[in-house]
Formats: sequence, structure tokens, C-alpha cells
Amino acid sequence: MKNPRHKNRKRNCFDRLRARFITAKRAPSVDPAASAAMQLLALFTMVFGRMPLSIPAPAYVPYSPPRLSPAALGRADMARRLEVPVRYLDLVLSLGQVPYSVLFDHIRQGGVLRRDALVELRKRVPEASLDWLDHVQTWERWSDLVRCYVPGEQDEITDVRVLNSTVRWFEDLKSDGGRKPGVIVETLSPDGDPNTREP
Repeated sequence: MKNPRHKNRKRNCFDRLRARFITAKRAPSVDPAASAAMQLLALFTMVFGRMPLSIPAPAYVPYSPPRLSPAALGRADMARRLEVPVRYLDLVLSLGQVPYSVLFDHIRQGGVLRRDALVELRKRVPEASLDWLDHVQTWERWSDLVRCYVPGEQDEITDVRVLNSTVRWFEDLKSDGGRKPGVIVETLSPDGDPNTREP
């Protein structure tokens, strides 16, 4: 039998809290594994969301040189017909040849300038010195070559200096038994072991 004292009693905050607690207990429980997975997903989203996006690598584009203007094509064609590097075309057209001062300056600078200067220098030096010039280029004895030119001297004196260097080189070849300087020679010692020496 119900207590008549509870019949007219008003509900207070405690009653409402108790009713909410009972309702919550009757509700279906949440799966703890699913809850942990959702929390991990939220954590990864937050971490990776702050990382910068990777920039895609540019596609490989083969290099194509810029097209030459008609004037540049004409200069290149004329230089090819005259068999001179394009950089010396104006000097050859105006003076007939490239001055020694320009050639030896470009030889000192090296690189592509040296390559083009050697092409023209082979046309300028006496023919008897071409073998010596090959030796200088092979062994990169550029100091031996640039010593042949003194600024302000006449071209004939430079030719004489080149010939003198050629004669000294031939004398060195004769003193070494006809071998070119820089060639590695292998000899046998008295006990038969090979000895390698550089003259």
C-alpha cells in the first residue's frame, strides 16, 4: 500500500535528477571500441590536416633552345662557310684574321673561349708548330703557349717565339730518345719486375 504522505508531495530537483539517472541507465550503452576509434580518427584528422600538401613534381620538359633570328642564322651560315667561330666573324670580315691579342686573351680565360681560340690559332701559327700545339693541348701546357705572346709585339715576333718553343720541344723529344714528354714508360728491373716511370 502506498504511503499517503507521498501523494501530495511536490517533486524537487533531486527527483528530477534521479529520474534522469534512471532514464540514462535504461538507454543502450555506447560501444567503447567505436568511441575510441572515433577519437583516434579525430586526432589523425587534426594532425594531418595541419601538414602542408605535397607539391607535385613538375613534368619533365626537354630543353629546346630558343629560335634564332634571321640575322643570327645568316651570321651562323656565313661563319660556317668561312670556317670560323661565330664570335670571330666580325674580326675576320674586317681584318682578315683574328689578332693574336684576342686569341691569347681567350686562351687565358679557358672554357669555350679557349676552344674557339685554338681553332683560329691553328690557322695563324707556322705549320711546323702544329705538332707542338697538339702537345700543348693534350697535356694542357697553357703556360708554355701564353708565354709566346707579349702584348704590343708584332705578329712576326710571336711567330718566332712559337717556333722557338717548337724547336725546344723537339730537342726535348730527341734527348728522351724520341718519346713524347708525359708518356709513361714501363721498363724491366734486373730481377724481372716491371718498373713504371714517367719521363
